[in-house]
Amino acid sequence: MKRIRDLFETIAIWADRHSPQTLFARALLIIVVPMLVLQALSAWWFYSQRGDNVTNRLAFLLVRDLRTLISLHQDFPDEAHRLWIVRHAQVDLLMDISFRKGIIDHWKPIDHYDIVAREVQGALEADLKRPYFIDNSVGGNQLLLEIQLNNGDIMTAWVPHLRLTFGSSFAYVLAQLGLALVLFGLAIWFMRRELVPIEHLGATADALGKGRDIPDFAFSGGTREVRNAARAFQTMRIRLSRSIQQRTEMLAGVSHDLRTPLTRMKLSLALLSDSPETKELSADVADMERMIEGYLAFARGEGDEETAPVDLGEILEEVIAGARRDNADVRLSIEGDMQVELRPLAMKRCLTNILANALRHGARAEILAVRGRTSVEVIVDDNGPGIPPDHYEDVFRAFYRLDESRNVDTGGVGLGLTIARDVARSHGGDVSLAAAPLGGLRVIVRIPL
Repeated sequence: MKRIRDLFETIAIWADRHSPQTLFARALLIIVVPMLVLQALSAWWFYSQRGDNVTNRLAFLLVRDLRTLISLHQDFPDEAHRLWIVRHAQVDLLMDISFRKGIIDHWKPIDHYDIVAREVQGALEADLKRPYFIDNSVGGNQLLLEIQLNNGDIMTAWVPHLRLTFGSSFAYVLAQLGLALVLFGLAIWFMRRELVPIEHLGATADALGKGRDIPDFAFSGGTREVRNAARAFQTMRIRLSRSIQQRTEMLAGVSHDLRTPLTRMKLSLALLSDSPETKELSADVADMERMIEGYLAFARGEGDEETAPVDLGEILEEVIAGARRDNADVRLSIEGDMQVELRPLAMKRCLTNILANALRHGARAEILAVRGRTSVEVIVDDNGPGIPPDHYEDVFRAFYRLDESRNVDTGGVGLGLTIARDVARSHGGDVSLAAAPLGGLRVIVRIPL
């Protein structure tokens, strides 16, 4: 039993691998294959049952006509009656016959797949029971028959296939083909009509994954299952929007509330006299301000900014110009058209965080922007110490830092790469890490088109 189950699983895997990859093509395949099998079985039954039976009966009628001609020739052997028999066989029986002296001593096997010759051969052996010769290769849509007579004569007959076949086969094939084309056309029309809502739903889901604005939608057509899926997707979209909005508002509110006591602390410190203790407190307050700014930046990661077609190359130029004002060594290379639909301010924040992280740990950075068939990739390499591969995913966690001392001189608050990935994923893309050819870290930002 297990072997049979494994066999069926293997067949299913092979069929899935070699089947069309679109739902429309697979649905048509489900409809077309049974129809083709039905057409093939119908044609086989028609030709093997009705066709063979009709040809068999026509072959026996031919043999009966031949027996009649043989009897007439034997009862009236004179030349005048022979000419009469030949003439009437041609006019009334649609056969060209002739008589000559001789004995049949040769044999030519017929084509096994020639149904007409095979049925005639069977009828001759079953009903006529005389020596005969049959040749189905004379051409001209004719069958050559030679039959040995008792008086030493040989009767030769050229029988047209018209006498042994039925003329409705071609009409039947045309009717089958016409019906198949009509059914295929209806199937394609219905399948295309039913798949339009699914394609619309897929396009909407893709737009949502890329962070683009999606207006409310409702499907009036399509099946009940598709409409239910559309309603569920609409509900999911609303819940996601509410969740993102609540998170943003919460983080912004907390960060804003923390600024009030920090402001009072700064005013109090400003009124105190300078001392080592007040300097330490001032440094702690400055650190807290930097952390709060990081939290606010993280809260603005999603934001309410609308997507728009922008030139990613110009955003990169602005990011690099800001870094070069601090005497940073940054090189930029762009390959292909950089027109992409995205949130420009959020993307600028993402790239700024990545470049700042690279320049914080390295002395030089190289940026390569490449447009592919389905996405745009921005690759940022630095010559810093890099990150161990087993920490690649850890650094994307909020507030995670490789430097556990939390020293602001060696890093930020641990939100730079978190914000960068958050922004990229909100556009339907992602941020990944790898080893850089310069010896440091490579950061790859992928944005789908």
